[in-house]
Amino acid sequence: MEQEPDTDGSLRLTVADIAEKFIEYYWRQALPFGVGGESRLQPLLQNTDQQAAVINHIIAARSQAPGGSIAALRLNTLAWSRLRNRIAGVIRLMPLWKLQTVSGEVPEFLYRQAEFRDDRIRLLPGVPAAFRSFHGLATNLVRGAWVARIQRIPGNREVLGETASLESFLSGTDRASLEPYREILRDHQSARCFYCSSRVSGTGDLDHFIAWSRYPVDLGHNFVFSHSRCNQDKREYLAHPDHLQRWREQNLDSGEELAARFTAARLPHDLERSRQITVWAYGQGELAGAHVWVAGKHVSALGPAWRSVLGVAQLRMAAEEGGGYW
Repeated sequence: MEQEPDTDGSLRLTVADIAEKFIEYYWRQALPFGVGGESRLQPLLQNTDQQAAVINHIIAARSQAPGGSIAALRLNTLAWSRLRNRIAGVIRLMPLWKLQTVSGEVPEFLYRQAEFRDDRIRLLPGVPAAFRSFHGLATNLVRGAWVARIQRIPGNREVLGETASLESFLSGTDRASLEPYREILRDHQSARCFYCSSRVSGTGDLDHFIAWSRYPVDLGHNFVFSHSRCNQDKREYLAHPDHLQRWREQNLDSGEELAARFTAARLPHDLERSRQITVWAYGQGELAGAHVWVAGKHVSALGPAWRSVLGVAQLRMAAEEGGGYW
């Protein structure tokens, strides 16, 4: 979703790219977890016999990061590079080649080991498009399986509580850590709601412009400050192209100001990545005949107008490429 496939529908990924996603997804899970008092708090095991090497590397790096912040660690080029290289070494050795093993056989339906060169894998034609189209379904399946696996590991049984709290810990968001985003955006938007432009009294809400359910990663440029009412009405809808226009003006046209403030506050952000995710979400929405949120309870069909807002010339329909996705 964050990178466009090649013209033949394949996508080359470096092991370093994959390592960065490992760090991002496991960063929160390197925190101690447990119920029943501090003496029982510990990072959850990800393997049945001993802690996963990836988690151990991230625990060590997190302890050295100011405030335990992944954004702060990224600012330390040497420390970030060292962690990424260590994680890449683990991935290269085992999970990269174990992923496609099914019942003792290796059908290589995602990528070919023989094509591994220059520290890159090549996702086969059609694979990137399928993942882009079925991201929501795949994510929900993975989350459910992940929770079940962590619960089955004997070493975790003494520290685990209810499934709901575990699921939130594994794939949720620490709302307190998002408060600095809200303060920055409230000031940047002059305490006015991003969607209705009316002044916000009280604390207001921090809204994921592309809903968390569609892309479960917190990045600065995907947040907007809004009324609680507008946030609740929008729910998981994509926003109308009129709102998308304002998002573009705030983030693409003048996003460097926000980027500087996010960096100063050591908050994760990536403007180009947020743009790619927005293009992906609206592209998939148009292909699916989605409705977009306008205001209140009013929704309308998503047409092609969003493309001109984001400068997307056309949808690369898979029907034209023989794949069924884009």
